[in-house]
Amino acid sequence: MAEVVRHNCGLTVAHSLHDAYRFIHSLQHRGREAAGIAAVGDGRIDVIKWKGGVSRFDVTDLHKIFLSPNYHTYMAHVRYATRGSKDKILEEAHPHVIGGTVEHRDNHILIWDCDVAAVHNGQVDRAFFQDSASLHLYSSCDTEALLYLYRERGAHNFLKEVPGAYTLAIADKRERDVIAIRDRTGIKPGVLGWKDGKYVMASEDIAFRKNGGEYVEDLEPGAIYSLTPEGNYHKEVVVSTNLAYCFFEWNYITDLDSIINGVSVRRIRESLGEILIE
Repeated sequence: MAEVVRHNCGLTVAHSLHDAYRFIHSLQHRGREAAGIAAVGDGRIDVIKWKGGVSRFDVTDLHKIFLSPNYHTYMAHVRYATRGSKDKILEEAHPHVIGGTVEHRDNHILIWDCDVAAVHNGQVDRAFFQDSASLHLYSSCDTEALLYLYRERGAHNFLKEVPGAYTLAIADKRERDVIAIRDRTGIKPGVLGWKDGKYVMASEDIAFRKNGGEYVEDLEPGAIYSLTPEGNYHKEVVVSTNLAYCFFEWNYITDLDSIINGVSVRRIRESLGEILIE
């Protein structure tokens, strides 16, 4: 049974705190151990992480924390641990960051003015980042190591060198855009959406459809999507695809009403049931 939940995390990128919160709440089935949000502005990234489900922290309280009118993009995450320590739930929760000033509270952590932040769904063999700046790591979570690898090699080399399996979003205060990356295998889902005249991103299209948004396309495996503060996007294909599929996404993790790569999850599960009956 442990294998079933190895990659059970969800992430989203939106242009309002309300949308980020609602989107990630709709992805709660992908992880209930911890949740977190990164607020991104020009030259600034601030982060909050808390234990438990999304609703453990009310969106009105989040608005009181993220007061700056200069935030333009928000990344959110729910986590089910596949790596890391159960004794360090907050430290291991996403977003993972480089830099920043940490404030520990009773049930949450605040990290102000980070240099880089990332939210990630997937799991990567540690062999791909053995040569990264491991001495700087503060957790045993592979996401933090991936973040340092991105910082050292850049997004293009990162995508070329690490084949999978991951879908992730990265905010870098040296850049205005937030980038979303889906590895060349496309094992982990990721979709582009449209909400209130701006492009958004999530692990599943159900996050958009439940909250007044629209599905646009599945993130192309091997591509980098740059989401601008104004709500536009640019796509750059970096590596050719080598598609693979995750049985547990289809049969266990993903919401029954979601669609992956144009295929209904509900229909797949019905078909599997019919096969079992036969």
